[in-house]
Order: sequence, then structure tokens, then C-alpha cells
Amino acid sequence: DANLLTTVDLGSANEQVIRYFAKSLSIAVFREQERKFVNNHLNNKYIQIYFEEAHMIFPPNAGNTIDVYSRFAKEGAKFNIGIVYSTQSPSTVNRDLLSQTENFFIGHLSSEIDTEQLAKIQHSFKHIGDIIMRQRSRGLLHVLTHSHRYVIPVQANRYNGKSRLVP
Repeated sequence: DANLLTTVDLGSANEQVIRYFAKSLSIAVFREQERKFVNNHLNNKYIQIYFEEAHMIFPPNAGNTIDVYSRFAKEGAKFNIGIVYSTQSPSTVNRDLLSQTENFFIGHLSSEIDTEQLAKIQHSFKHIGDIIMRQRSRGLLHVLTHSHRYVIPVQANRYNGKSRLVP
């Protein structure tokens, strides 16, 4: 069994094209994994989907249900599907999806609206909003994970193209 990596770069597409293909591909992936689950054929095969510019794909005004993306967030683990999404502004991402997010890696937020949104979703961010907004050190992240329920600062070193191990 070989691992397979497929990249669909929609970075230069307009917003309608990005939304169309992101949704179409997501539905196809979800249906296939759901079919495998029903037939007991998941066989420890996992799918990880990465979405950049999440505000274009998961807009805040989409209501409480954002169809396939909401299902990824709520049922994805059962079907061996994980999602990673990035945005510079959490307040512009659908709240239902944010509330289902287990791991946060926060670099810098420049808006009180964004830090307040995070605090509403994850109480652990309530008292560090000012720290996150003042943070300007490159590579310094504030991390909240499902397995460790406190926000901890983590310094990410710049990748040098050679070593894959943390010194």
C-alpha cells in the first residue's frame, strides 16, 4: 500500500470557483469514506484535507449547518477524515465549524473581534487575547490542543529544508 498525496491548488481562482471545487471534492471524499465505513472497508486508511483562506469556504453567515463541512467536523473521525483549515481572521469563519475544532495554532491576531470570537468558542483563550494581539515574534504560536486543554506558547523554528527533527 502506497501513500497518496493529491494537491488541488485553487489559490489563483476566484471565490466562486474555489467554493465550487472545494465543496464538490469534499462531498465526493465524504461519500466515498462513508461508503467504505458502511461496508467495513476503511482498512485504517485516513484522509486529511487542508483548506486555506477558510473564510471563503466556510463563511460566518452560512447558518448553523454548513453541509459537508459540518459533517467533516462532527463525523469526520468516524470516517477517517480530518480537516485542517487556516485563516487570518477566525471571526470570518462559520461559528459551527469553529466550535467543532479541536486544535488551534494561533500566530498573531490583530483584531479584538477575532480574539473575542476565539474566547467565545474556547474558554481557554479568554484571558490571553491581549497577549495574542501584542505578539510579534516570528514563529511564536499559542497552541491549544484536544489532548492538552491549556494554551501554551510554542516557538516554531524556520524549516531549513534539511532536518525534519526538532533540535
